[in-house]
Amino acid sequence: MGRKLFPGLLAALLLGACAQEQETVAPAPESASFDTLMAGARLFDMWYDESEAAFIPDDEETPEIDGSGGPNGNGTLNGPDGLPIGNDGHDYRFKNLFGWDMRGDAGIYGREHQAKAWVLATGPLSAAHTRIDRAEWIDRLSNGWAGLPAYGEVLTVSEIASLVDFMLAVRDGQLPRPDDLYALNVDAPRGFILAAGGNSERGHALYAEQCADCHGADATKIIFDDGEQSLGQHARYFGYAVAMITLAGEPGSEMQAQPWGDLSVAEQTQNLLDLLAALCDRERYPRGAGSDPEVPDDDPRCREYLR
Repeated sequence: MGRKLFPGLLAALLLGACAQEQETVAPAPESASFDTLMAGARLFDMWYDESEAAFIPDDEETPEIDGSGGPNGNGTLNGPDGLPIGNDGHDYRFKNLFGWDMRGDAGIYGREHQAKAWVLATGPLSAAHTRIDRAEWIDRLSNGWAGLPAYGEVLTVSEIASLVDFMLAVRDGQLPRPDDLYALNVDAPRGFILAAGGNSERGHALYAEQCADCHGADATKIIFDDGEQSLGQHARYFGYAVAMITLAGEPGSEMQAQPWGDLSVAEQTQNLLDLLAALCDRERYPRGAGSDPEVPDDDPRCREYLR
C-alpha cells in the first residue's frame, strides 16, 4: 500500500520540485539583448576562454589524457551516457563540433569542404533541426546529444541559455546568417567564397573608425596563429571565421562585440561584408610579419574584392 501524504507535505514537495526545475531550466527571454547574444557567440567560439570554468582540453596529439578540469578532472567531457568523449581534435569547442556555420557535416567543416574528422553530422542550422525549440537545445547542450558532450557539467544555466539564444538567433535571422556572408564552394580553398555586395570603401572607413586603434592602420599590429598571419591575411584565408569574431569579439581577450546592437540585421550584415571586402586589399592590409604566404592573384575566396 502506498504512503499517504498530508496536504501540506504534498504542497511542499510540489513547490520544491518546481523550484528545482527553475534552477535547472533557464527561462526563455522575451528578447535576448545583443550583448547576451554576443556573449553566447564567444562561448560558441571557445567557451573555456570566456567562462569561469577552469578547463584545459586533453591534447589529442599525446597518448595520455593530460588536460585538466571538467567532470573527470582531466580535460575531457562526458556524453549523455556519462562516459568520457575523447578529444580527436575538436577541443570540445562548439564551433568545431557544429562548424562555424552550424551545419555540421553539410557545412564548411564537412566532408565536401574542409573534411574535419570531428564535425558532427548536423547542427542548429541543418534542415532537420529548423523546428527544434529553445528548451530542446538547452537540454541537448546541458545533458549531451548525438556526439555532443554534456556541457551542463562545466557551464552555468545562464551560459548555456545565452549560447542557445545565439545559435537560434542566427538560425532564425535575428543575427547575420552565414549564407548572407559567404557561399560554400567545393573548389575554393577552405571551401568558401565571400558573398557579393560588399563595399570596400565603406569597409576602409569602418576599419579606420573601429579597428585601427588596436590592429594598426594597416592591420599588421597583431599577428595571429603564433605569428602566421596578419589580420588582413587572416580575413583573406578565413573570412567566415573573421566575420563572426569581428561581430562578437575574441573570447578571453579585450576585444568585445562591435557596438552594433542598435543596428538592424541587414546593417550588421552589410558592415561585415564591407569590412571583409576592404581586408581583401593585400597592399593596404599586407602580411606584415606574418609567416604564411599571401593568397595568390587567382585565389577565389575574396571574389572581385581581391586587390
